[in-house]
Amino acid sequence: MRYYFYCAVLILLAITITTVFPFLVDSMDSLLISLQIPQNNSQVAGIQKYNIPPISRNLPLPNFAARAVLIKDLATNTTLYQKDSSVSFPIASTTKIMTALVASEYFKQNSVLTVESSANTPGSKAGLDAGENFTFRSLLYGMLLNSGNDAAYTIAENYPGGVLSFVSAMNKKVLELNLKNTHFDNPAGFDSPYHFSSAADLSKITEEALKNTTLTRIFATKETNIVSLNKKYTHQLINLNKLLSQINGVLGVKTGTTREAKENLVTLIERNGYRVLLVVLGSDDRFGETTRLIDWTYTNFTWSELGTVH
Repeated sequence: MRYYFYCAVLILLAITITTVFPFLVDSMDSLLISLQIPQNNSQVAGIQKYNIPPISRNLPLPNFAARAVLIKDLATNTTLYQKDSSVSFPIASTTKIMTALVASEYFKQNSVLTVESSANTPGSKAGLDAGENFTFRSLLYGMLLNSGNDAAYTIAENYPGGVLSFVSAMNKKVLELNLKNTHFDNPAGFDSPYHFSSAADLSKITEEALKNTTLTRIFATKETNIVSLNKKYTHQLINLNKLLSQINGVLGVKTGTTREAKENLVTLIERNGYRVLLVVLGSDDRFGETTRLIDWTYTNFTWSELGTVH
């Protein structure tokens, strides 16, 4: 009789555990989650931070004659000023920002590239000779400091499929970045009816390139030397961007000049921790106009510290 009693008790206990245990587990899970995830109340919201766009003092713009201008606060992705920033224009060697971006997604920094017919490319040069071998990183310096067309075409010629394939990759990148007013037909920036971009699109290309720390460092380099792998040739490179030496806080990025494009300049500057990107296209005085626009930007706009949501 006692045996049956014990069996009944064990069966009842098993039924109770089976019924109650899932509820205990759910309750413990809910308690743990509530401890790990803050509730959406005013106390939590009070420490949530956000960037406040710069506030304009409505000071008059300086004089400039550039065809297109874009000034952008990078922290808040706010356009501080624009003139015809969505209109397509020839962009000369500011093209090489895209060339550097596309090439950096394929070549490794220590990839060995050979100079071939690109040594005869006209226009600005890094001074490369046919038959020289360089690391990809060295050629980036030659392309972005001296604005070497020979370096740009060397990079493109060493890409699988050559120059045509490389330009195709540039235009594929245009689609990936959703650029509406841009098309490329060469890696250097030679004038062509099929080669153009806008200030707004160049801003997007530059922002993408600035995610690459190597490119960011090269954009800001004032001068350096590159040496062929056999140590036989050394090429001195001096950045064509005069503002790197003349204006406090300038960190690059790229110059460009042709007859049809006129003078062009994409500029990254940082002052007091606030980074601004300026694009000036079709200027007769890119350095002077960019300097005046920089001064106006940091005088006209007031930045606030990180704010809190209450």
